[in-house]
Amino acid sequence: MLSDQFLSRLDALNLRMKQPAGGGSGGLRRSKALGSSVEFSDFREYVHGDDLRRVDWNAYARFDRLFLKLFMEEQEQRVHLIVDDSASMAEPTRWECAKKLLETISYLALSGSDTVTLYALSDNSERHTRPLSGRFSYPQAVDFLEGLHPSGITSFNRQLPLLPLSQGRGVTVAVSDLLLEDGYDRGLQSLLYRKQESCLVHLLSREEWEPTLEETTELWDSETGERLTLDASYELLKRYREKVTGYVKEVEKFCLRYGVTHSFLIPQDDCEAQLLRELSRIGLIG
Repeated sequence: MLSDQFLSRLDALNLRMKQPAGGGSGGLRRSKALGSSVEFSDFREYVHGDDLRRVDWNAYARFDRLFLKLFMEEQEQRVHLIVDDSASMAEPTRWECAKKLLETISYLALSGSDTVTLYALSDNSERHTRPLSGRFSYPQAVDFLEGLHPSGITSFNRQLPLLPLSQGRGVTVAVSDLLLEDGYDRGLQSLLYRKQESCLVHLLSREEWEPTLEETTELWDSETGERLTLDASYELLKRYREKVTGYVKEVEKFCLRYGVTHSFLIPQDDCEAQLLRELSRIGLIG
């Protein structure tokens, strides 16, 4: 759970989003819909049948023509937070960072009058909260995340297209180690197809990024149970580092191509300050 000191720091920040809100009324974000909020947007000429209460009579006195005042309606944004809940995510530092990341975004979104729905994916199934709204709902987001226990296998390509996301535009943040047997591309593309402003946070542990294997070592796949014995030579470790670096660059290139905000993190033991720096760097908070 986030510390009280960290939550106090978040009170001075906002969740930033590129696209206008597409949710219901009553939020704090600008929408493309023109409504009756107090923020002025533009004028247009009166057309028969328009609401006479919105006529600008001062403009009529000056130009002898009827103009309507248009206002920018403010709506809440729909925020969807997805966490890979598979067994490979169970590495303690990574899992704690994943939870704190989603708690941070939940707190900022709920404080900004947006709605938040959290999803956990594993074993070809998903669990989710109801749409949460209001800062008082933040403990429910925390309880959902604290109740998760990474296990099984996740498939972004099979599961993301089937998620029951709310209709209309929204923001989706997915958190995963991307150790996925069948890839990630079709799953992320499905979010874009459903008009989601998407962000992918790619988490690898320090040991996955820079393994410290020595001599003969047996590796164990936490998801499939498969075991592999190898001689951890210098050349082997060099090839491994080239492969993992290439994979991270491949993910980054994919995200750049399709307009997905991308973050790659190697979580630290105390990751709160690290999360603030990274979320600010990618433009998600400010």
